[in-house]
Amino acid sequence: MDKSTKTTTSPTGRGLSSRETRSDTIGIIGAGTMGSGIALVALSAWRPVVLVDPLPEALAAAESYLRKHLSKPGKHAALDLVRFSGDLEDLAGCGVVIEAAPEDVSTKRNLFSELDRICPPPALLATNTSTLSVTAIAAATSTAERVAGLHFFNPAPLMSLVEVARGAQTADSTLRELVSLVESLGKTPVVASDTPGFIVNRVARPFYGEALRLVAEGVATFEQVDRIVEQGGGFRMGPFRLMDLIGLDVNLAATRSIYEQTFGEPRFRPHPLQVRMVEQGRLGRKTGIGFYDYSHGETRPPAEAEPPGRAEGLVVVSEGSWGPGVAEALLQAGHTLHEAHGSVPTAAVILAGREEGARENLRRLDRALPLSVPLLVQLADVTLGELLMTAHNPQRIVGFDGLFFAEGTLVTLVGSPKTDPAARQAVDEWLTGLGRRTEWIEDSPGLVLPRIVCALANEAAFALAEGVADEPTIDLAMRLGASYPHGPLEWARRIGLAKVSRVMDHLRAELGEDRYRTAPWLRRWARQGE
Repeated sequence: MDKSTKTTTSPTGRGLSSRETRSDTIGIIGAGTMGSGIALVALSAWRPVVLVDPLPEALAAAESYLRKHLSKPGKHAALDLVRFSGDLEDLAGCGVVIEAAPEDVSTKRNLFSELDRICPPPALLATNTSTLSVTAIAAATSTAERVAGLHFFNPAPLMSLVEVARGAQTADSTLRELVSLVESLGKTPVVASDTPGFIVNRVARPFYGEALRLVAEGVATFEQVDRIVEQGGGFRMGPFRLMDLIGLDVNLAATRSIYEQTFGEPRFRPHPLQVRMVEQGRLGRKTGIGFYDYSHGETRPPAEAEPPGRAEGLVVVSEGSWGPGVAEALLQAGHTLHEAHGSVPTAAVILAGREEGARENLRRLDRALPLSVPLLVQLADVTLGELLMTAHNPQRIVGFDGLFFAEGTLVTLVGSPKTDPAARQAVDEWLTGLGRRTEWIEDSPGLVLPRIVCALANEAAFALAEGVADEPTIDLAMRLGASYPHGPLEWARRIGLAKVSRVMDHLRAELGEDRYRTAPWLRRWARQGE
């Protein structure tokens, strides 16, 4: 049979002949999870697909996957649009080829060198790499202007974001056509420059890195971090649950890739805790055990808060701007807010953090109020240990995360070895009356949410200043690609850029690591009044 009329069929005989291949056909290299997912996206949009993989078992698994997900009425006919092949030559004639091979730059360069011959212009060539250099991959071709990154997120059929990455020589027309393609597939494209990790994988590094460090430092358990992030911050999944879903090996490889490509930038340094988990084969859901044990299915605690009670009483609230939403929550629960000392209050809340006058407010209230009244102090930019140095009655002082008090249904609390158990119980009961769960952790700079969220905002500020993408694009990418409740730069503006800068400065001063240096863009705008 002449090569131009050769037919490559699926194991069931279904397929298009190469003569039928049209310029609107999408070629996909790699029939693994990502390649199969991209194929499903294309077929669901009624685009012809040629799916190539050298492994027959991978093609068989891909066909089974596609058959399962296209079995619904009205979609089954889309199976007639797919051709399965083990030969790269069958990609000839495709209008766009998307490479979804393993994340290895040598493998990808070899593939693109072959594609440059098999699929001449005007065909477009795209790599689904998540962290590697598009420019380095495109350099293996003689027509780098038609090569770009086209990064789908896993699972591709469910995730709406696709990063379109511009290589050093990518033509504007290539970007326009790929953006149009992504939109025609029902996805949301964002254009990013060719930097390690593009937008999402780069900006998300602190979400995992800081969580791993919090556990390694003994501040909280991984279960506590996940609960605080999910129930306190409104994230869909905590960092450890998400690492288990992604695969600890995949997540570690992404971190290592970005760390190596940035020549050892400390913000991206991998953590030994994750390395040890991978060495033990504890890779997450795919191996049945990671941080969590999935041998009996996933167990997940309910996220609903206790129903709010009627917590009437007088609460003394010290002035300060580090507890947005605290006063509103107290008023909604029936409290009366007061700055005077008439009747005995239920509690005193000090919101000033490290702001001028915070310690004086603490000393004043500590002297004036009965010992039965717990004092809650905001700790995002100061440790409890620092504040206790000037306290007369440290046994009734409890630290809390007021910066994220209004974000969710859980409040992070900190005690000290001197904290009276009765004070702990009183604070727990008081917050339960506000409809909040409580999570007690060890004293640490930045607690959990301020440390993670401010580090995310700081990394986004670095990416913005380096021209990776503009501010709205970065925020959109993180909301859609990482399922964050807010974009990190939007969140920074809600918190206050000066506060984010102060939290980062506090982390750097306390922990002594250059990874916490504040992004120049963030500091500059904070100084200029945002």
